[in-house]
Amino acid sequence: MNTMDRRKFLVAALCGAGAGLALAPLAASALPLDAGAAGRLAGEMNDDVERAQVVIVNGRPRRRRWVCWWRRGRRVCGWRWV
Repeated sequence: MNTMDRRKFLVAALCGAGAGLALAPLAASALPLDAGAAGRLAGEMNDDVERAQVVIVNGRPRRRRWVCWWRRGRRVCGWRWV
């Protein structure tokens, strides 16, 4: 099997995204609406929307530290978030 390099992958991804954007209006217009959604007014649509709540999973504050690490056989130093 041939390996795919970055350039071929990027071209394939962009072509796929372009085709998806070109076909999106056709697919969206083909989707039927149910009878309840088609008969509602814009003011009544707000009943379907729920309020979002922010949840902080890890409340630990982050700080920057000066650290050194190895990259490609060389030592590199710089600021890192810890």
